[in-house]
Amino acid sequence: MNDREMIREIQKGKKEYLNDIAEKYYDDIYRFCCYQTGSCQDAGDLTQETFLNFIRSVEHYHYRNLKGYLLTIARNVCVDYFRSCKRRQEKEEDFQKEEVEYARAGNVQGIRTGQEEFLVTVEQLTRQLPHMQREAVVLYYGYGLKYREIAKITGAGIATVKSRVRQGTEKIRQNVRREDF
Repeated sequence: MNDREMIREIQKGKKEYLNDIAEKYYDDIYRFCCYQTGSCQDAGDLTQETFLNFIRSVEHYHYRNLKGYLLTIARNVCVDYFRSCKRRQEKEEDFQKEEVEYARAGNVQGIRTGQEEFLVTVEQLTRQLPHMQREAVVLYYGYGLKYREIAKITGAGIATVKSRVRQGTEKIRQNVRREDF
C-alpha cells in the first residue's frame, strides 16, 4: 500500500496505518533531527515530537510528498528546539562524544552497516557548516530532495537553496583538501 492509500485509510479511521508510516520514515526523520541538533538523544525526542505533530494534523494532510511533509514538520520542531535551547555548542560537543560511542558500539538497533559509517562521515564533514548550509546540504545530498522541495521545507527561495548547497559543498571540498580526509 502506498503513502496516499495509507493516509486515506487513516483519515477514514484506520489508525493502525500510522505505525506503518512511522516505521517507514522514522530513520529518515531521526537522522535529519540528528544533523540539525547535533544530539542523538534530543533527536530521538524531536523525532517523536514530529510524529506526534503529524498524528495531530493527519486529518488535514493533502500533500503529495509525505516524506517532504514529515521533514517540514521535523524542521519546524527543530526550529522550536533551537529557540528554547541556547546551548547549541554544548549539544554539538555532546553529539560528537555520542557519535564516537555510537560508532564504537557498532549498532543501530543491533545492526552496523556501511550507511551508519557514511552518516558519521557526513556529520563530521557538515559539522563546520553554518546551520542553513548544513540543512540544505543534508536535504540535497542525504535525502536526495530537489531544490524546489528543499525550498518548500525550509521556506527559502529556490535560488537561495541552490546557493546554500553550492556554498556548503565548496566549504566541504576545501575542508577535505585541507585535512586530507
